[in-house]
Amino acid sequence: MKKLVFIFLILLNSVLVLGQQVNSPDPKTFIQGTVSQDASGFSLSGFNSTVTLLCAIGLPQAPTGTTFSLTTVSGLTPASGYTMNGNKTRLAFTGTMANINAALATLKINTTATAGAINISVSATVNPTGYFYNPTNGHFYRPISTGATYTNARTLSSQQTFKGQQGYLVTITSADEDAFIFANVPQASIWFALTDEAVEGQWRIDAGPEAGTLIKTANGQLNGNVVGQYNNWAGGEPNNSGNEDYAVTKWGGGNQWNDLPNNFSCAYVVEFGTWTNPDDQTFTEFYSNSVTHSNGETLRLQFTFDFGNNIDETKFKTKMFTYTDYVSGPYNEAVTGTTYTSLNGLGKTDKTNDIDLVKINSGQKATISTGQAEFSYVNISNNTTTLYIDLSRFGGVDPSTISNVSILDAYNGPVTYQQTSTYWAHYIVPSALTKITNGTSSFNSSIRNAGNNNWAFMSNISFSQNQIFKNHAILFQSYNSSELQTLLSQIVTISDVYLAFKEFSDRGIFGNSNGQYFQSGIQFQNADVNHDNVFDETDCFKLLKYLQGTENLWESAALPYVMKIVPKSTYDDINKNNWNTFGAYEFLRSKYPITLNDGVLNSHVLNVTWKGDVNLSHSPAQSASGSIANQSLSFSSVAMQNVVNSESPTAYIVSQISGDVLDVIIKFNSKSNPIVGTQFQVNYDNTRIKYVSTDFKIKGSPSNFDANRGSFINLGSLVTSGELLDPLAEYRLTFKLKTNLSNSLGLISIASNEAVNQTGQSIKIRIE
Repeated sequence: MKKLVFIFLILLNSVLVLGQQVNSPDPKTFIQGTVSQDASGFSLSGFNSTVTLLCAIGLPQAPTGTTFSLTTVSGLTPASGYTMNGNKTRLAFTGTMANINAALATLKINTTATAGAINISVSATVNPTGYFYNPTNGHFYRPISTGATYTNARTLSSQQTFKGQQGYLVTITSADEDAFIFANVPQASIWFALTDEAVEGQWRIDAGPEAGTLIKTANGQLNGNVVGQYNNWAGGEPNNSGNEDYAVTKWGGGNQWNDLPNNFSCAYVVEFGTWTNPDDQTFTEFYSNSVTHSNGETLRLQFTFDFGNNIDETKFKTKMFTYTDYVSGPYNEAVTGTTYTSLNGLGKTDKTNDIDLVKINSGQKATISTGQAEFSYVNISNNTTTLYIDLSRFGGVDPSTISNVSILDAYNGPVTYQQTSTYWAHYIVPSALTKITNGTSSFNSSIRNAGNNNWAFMSNISFSQNQIFKNHAILFQSYNSSELQTLLSQIVTISDVYLAFKEFSDRGIFGNSNGQYFQSGIQFQNADVNHDNVFDETDCFKLLKYLQGTENLWESAALPYVMKIVPKSTYDDINKNNWNTFGAYEFLRSKYPITLNDGVLNSHVLNVTWKGDVNLSHSPAQSASGSIANQSLSFSSVAMQNVVNSESPTAYIVSQISGDVLDVIIKFNSKSNPIVGTQFQVNYDNTRIKYVSTDFKIKGSPSNFDANRGSFINLGSLVTSGELLDPLAEYRLTFKLKTNLSNSLGLISIASNEAVNQTGQSIKIRIE
């Protein structure tokens, strides 16, 4: 007897609100001990212009005493406990996007004499009534004025959710957080998550991410306070007078703590958020960004990896290495104590503590200081700076061994030896030496404009052994192989393959021009899957064969073979006409080499794209100021129509068990859409069933595929002849049962699906 079982699938489609974001400026170096330095560059974009937004500014990391201020505050209302004027370490306020942007454009930083990192974080969301945001840790707090016992307050807090996060009774782990509660909650004697109900005198946090943390081992204001844990008890407290096992802050309206019994009815605060860095927040419909500046010249190393909008950056971990041979390795000088750490939600990671500070000898350094004779000069023309040093000053030093120079206060770094002429040694300097040319050098009296793009220096020349940092590289940890396989199946889909065929077929009558279906050179690079610097029919069929499961697109499904790491500035310069001249970035790798500059902020902004990601669905967009801005585009290949409605293509799925065979039928209906391709990812339980085959019941002659990936099957059809796919296509999958089963519940599911129309747009299929 056949058992007919219908599979009901819930398709969750997130309707993306494109463009809502907080934009951050590039890192810069501030002057130590100086007020009102420009820290502008933050801005909001994509929000409704009439909606009131909550904006927060904070300093999650900065030398003690560092503050910021806003010169323009028109139209803004401070959140409870804040004022708009004056110097701040954190600030929350409301206003429209226009008023907030006007204020952010006047952001100033006041530095101290202490060198160090200054991290500025800006966050924005639609203003939530009754909730208070702390920009220092990125948490929201909701005061509850209705009194409750401690245990009831703890239970009620855990039952609340906000912006996708579960609540908990507020924890107070720092003076900053205690002050935030004091400033924003009007009630006195507020329960917070701290108790010694288990063992008298042993006070532990009993909610939130710090639950179980011991902060005090004995009663009394200072007795038993655990080093490194925040305590703020009032004099003589806690004292357990009347079996008092629970803590309140703002005791009697003051700013300290007390212990009370459970039968007291007190106000309380619900906290939302489990992270310590605002950049790591995962609230829904909440946007943040940050930048880390340097207060004074200090050696620091930061990376920002942009994966685009459809990649979870926190899934990737990185580690720093030093190396002797980047191309083949080995990384035989790994930095001591370094571990793999995850990128944060913005793709950022700070590797300052992972720098190998032991320097090595590398040639000679020439130091050009002020003197009485013109022993050196530079010529700056055609964007090339050439340095000339008088040969008479070298003594026994070989001019070809000079690898680094210091030129007054205008430059200190590497140079490239060119040649020696009759009187001079020639070097190329990778700098325009603006302090020399614009007259801002502190040694301007020793600089003479000699005409014809020459600047001569009254100088002394000295030589010393040059010491440099070892070569460093950042390395991505190997991605979980099964998860990577799933990710790659989402990156390279039917729309990528169709778009490649469409571009190739649109190359003109002689096949020697670009089509109108690729927007940028990045698409050409990703579509050139055989790396011969030519996008042609061979690449198209390699992509198709990957979908069909007959040929691997990558040598191995591992990060070194699938990802490309490209500096953002280079990424933005790759266009339709020059894409095949950037061959260095075709060497796919999960490691990226860097050169450290001494005593400065080393900031690297890197874009990550993927081999085969033709429609750039999982890659960052090129900057609007980049080379694609003036290109003629016929459509947006990246756009995915996520909205599913009555006019969307549909699929009806049914399964039946007959003996030891499970049959699954997917019936597709294109509705009124001009569909040329479909793709379904069918997950199956490989411990209970074994995939056998797929039968395609489709009119015409499309390219059908069914690639078994072990725990899921990619199947579908593609028409590349210019015709449309059969609007009533049907797919019949056959599985063999490994055990006796009475129904197919939980055996299969549709993890993702996609249809592609004639313009190359990817469309979600509605499952009925």
